[in-house]
Amino acid sequence: MKLHISLFQLPDGMYVATCAEIPMCQVLRQNKGHAIQDVKKMVQKFLQERAEHGRPFIPELREFEVENISLDN
Repeated sequence: MKLHISLFQLPDGMYVATCAEIPMCQVLRQNKGHAIQDVKKMVQKFLQERAEHGRPFIPELREFEVENISLDN
């Protein structure tokens, strides 16, 4: 199974990593590598807990387009 990790840096230098397919799967770290590593661990824990309870995980991801937003007032 392939899942998607999104990573972005906040103005204060912290990194946010999320997994789009897993609800509430988000970490905030000072280091990009740690953010990715920790979100992967969170995903593995989520999938393991689902398997232990006999609840298979079948992700559903949809794409949509957003028009460019102008920052000019």
